[in-house]
Amino acid sequence: MLKIKISRMKIVMSIFLVIIIFFGAKYKYQHTFSTNRWIKYPRERVKMVDDMLQKHKLVGQTKKDIVKLLGDATNTDYFKEDNNVVYYLGDERGFISIDSEWLVITFDNNIVVEVKIETD
Repeated sequence: MLKIKISRMKIVMSIFLVIIIFFGAKYKYQHTFSTNRWIKYPRERVKMVDDMLQKHKLVGQTKKDIVKLLGDATNTDYFKEDNNVVYYLGDERGFISIDSEWLVITFDNNIVVEVKIETD
């Protein structure tokens, strides 16, 4: 009887561990930046932007470097000025997502001088 309880406990613990590993791997994948996923899934960028900003120091890069890394900017008037590009990131992070988040990259002579995340 005790062996059966221990066996069941091992099975339950194993299933629980597999579930935790699965969701951990899924979270890591969704939050890891790649140029291909950034371009292909614009609504998911909000999950990748922190990883991208940590891995790629954008300040000091050229506009050409930015387009190579992030693709073409979003066609929008939000936060748009003559000296910047804007990328849609997706719905605002948090429990209740009312607004959207945007990556605003400002240039001086085609060199990045400022990077901000804005909410509309």
